[in-house]
Amino acid sequence: MVRDLRLHDHEYFFSCFRMSPSTFEELLSFVAPNIKKESTVMRDPIGPSERLALTLRYLVTGDAQRTIAASYRISPSSITRILSETCNALWVSLLNLKFIDPPSTEAQWREIAAEFESKWNFPHALGAIDGVMQAPHNSGSEYFNYKKTHSIVLLAVCNARYEFLLVDIGDSGRQSDGSVYNNSHLGHAIEHNLLNIPQPEKINPDSLKLYPFVFVADDAFGLKPHMMKPYPNQNLPIDQRIFNYRLSRARRVIENTFGIATSRFRVFRRPIIAKTEKVKSITKAVVALHNYLMKRRIQNYENNYNYCPTSYADRDTRLGLTLGDWRKEHGNTAGLQQISQMGSNNYSRDAKEVRDDFKTYFCSAEGSLEWQLLRVTRDRA
Repeated sequence: MVRDLRLHDHEYFFSCFRMSPSTFEELLSFVAPNIKKESTVMRDPIGPSERLALTLRYLVTGDAQRTIAASYRISPSSITRILSETCNALWVSLLNLKFIDPPSTEAQWREIAAEFESKWNFPHALGAIDGVMQAPHNSGSEYFNYKKTHSIVLLAVCNARYEFLLVDIGDSGRQSDGSVYNNSHLGHAIEHNLLNIPQPEKINPDSLKLYPFVFVADDAFGLKPHMMKPYPNQNLPIDQRIFNYRLSRARRVIENTFGIATSRFRVFRRPIIAKTEKVKSITKAVVALHNYLMKRRIQNYENNYNYCPTSYADRDTRLGLTLGDWRKEHGNTAGLQQISQMGSNNYSRDAKEVRDDFKTYFCSAEGSLEWQLLRVTRDRA
């Protein structure tokens, strides 16, 4: 069937596998060396193409493994083994090929920040950060969190193009929401300055003030000199509402990154019935595939069924916010939970000063957008 779809029905092929036949062939060339099995006297092995196809079908649909087994006429035990091996191969292959490519130099971070400013009008933004919890089945007490559900955490930073930059997968949800960030490897790296982030700089040569490079986050995170979150409460003065609007424009990118990935790969629409290590490998495979397909989507613009067409993500312009098509397809995501609190509401004087400095800059002639006042007053009306 896969062979027939590749030849005759590219649109249906995309709906099944979230990629064009040519992209499938390229991906197969990446992972085949890691999933190919030798023939034996007793039987011929299941080939790499079928292994990749059934794994993608599982990730795209979220169907039970027994359902996938029946569709491909393969035993459930073989399906379980194939899914684990292929998900691991996807992560390793695409990581080695730099489709997941964490920045390691100050120059790379500055390039990311420059693109965030160009696309989303927030200078010195290193990325947007957020986290979700996934509930694996029968995962034991280590992942039994304070809400009495089993969970692992996906904490991620994305760039301005809806691609994952940094991911921390598998930190247990045993602790309260407020300590998830602090107990994660990613949080530790950010807080202990292990990411080679540039020192504070002027936003432009005429500026008098030095601004730190920051991550943009929502209310769940704590306010820090390197972590910007909105001003709280409803009845805010106009300058704070402008800051919140500008922050929201940039922070919305990570919401869309998660939304695009989980709407295209629906395995997260219900708790995954698998051991914890397998849930981690499934999550890593989806992250890797998402980045691969986001980087490859430009090649598919001649098609009407590419991975992320223009209308698929939110569009926030001077005319207003148009929600992306992924929200129409998102449906139930019972397997994922938003993390309501990742940091303390207490903050330092330095953190407050940094947020106030960005607020002042956004309200200045140098840093304002011509439509921002209209947006914050109209949206409030």
